[in-house]
Amino acid sequence: MTAPLTDSRVEAAPLDASLSEAGVLSLVLDRPDALNALTDALVTGIEAALETVDRSAVRCVVLSGAGEAAFSAGADVSVFEQLDPVEGTAWTVFERLAEFPRPSVASIDGACLGAGLELALACDIRLATERSTFGQPEIRLGFIPGAGGIQRLQRLVGSGRAKELVYRGHQIDAETADRWGLLNRAVPADAFEPEVDAVITDIADGPPIGLQAAKRVFDRGADASHSAGLLMESQAFGRLLTTDDVAEGVAAFREDRDPEFTGK
Repeated sequence: MTAPLTDSRVEAAPLDASLSEAGVLSLVLDRPDALNALTDALVTGIEAALETVDRSAVRCVVLSGAGEAAFSAGADVSVFEQLDPVEGTAWTVFERLAEFPRPSVASIDGACLGAGLELALACDIRLATERSTFGQPEIRLGFIPGAGGIQRLQRLVGSGRAKELVYRGHQIDAETADRWGLLNRAVPADAFEPEVDAVITDIADGPPIGLQAAKRVFDRGADASHSAGLLMESQAFGRLLTTDDVAEGVAAFREDRDPEFTGK
């Protein structure tokens, strides 16, 4: 059972946002006729959903696109006319998503381009159908990615491959994206939904505090020195030892049963 989010900004956006009893926050970009291109209203809806949802009830965030043609083909062309030359993109949704304290999954079926790829890059895990395509085509319009399409991309696939995608503005298929490390994996279309569900279920059934700690250490440790990252990891490990979830996990292991984590 799922419940829709009722914030007025979410309801006004072309976004299907709901929270399941299992704690899965589903955000479906709902502009299939426009290849789920991002608009100010859609981006505002995503941000509002992340801001207003009861975070204590969320175990995992899942982003997807309506229809089979695209996850998102990028920013709607009308958006470019509104940008400030000094500030660049005013959208903060990419950072809001990346910094959300619960794991996020991009469920990609179809074209994932430009700002759409930047949205997927802001997620922790990326799963895609084998028919999906990926690219940063901004250079063909005379500009460059402005919301992580360079910084996050090169950290995933390496500088050389990221530069080629950005400089040439061409697209790669899911097999190549998988081989380069852009994706966690590419899956045949008929096996895609069960694969996504399996990943989401594993995360949603996990310990919320532990998962939040893991995400924080991954993200903050990525830009820290090796020794500083190890210290963050050790400290987080120690703090988790005092939680009810760790006690439950250990008890479940000893009793040969599935743990029931409560987030305490």
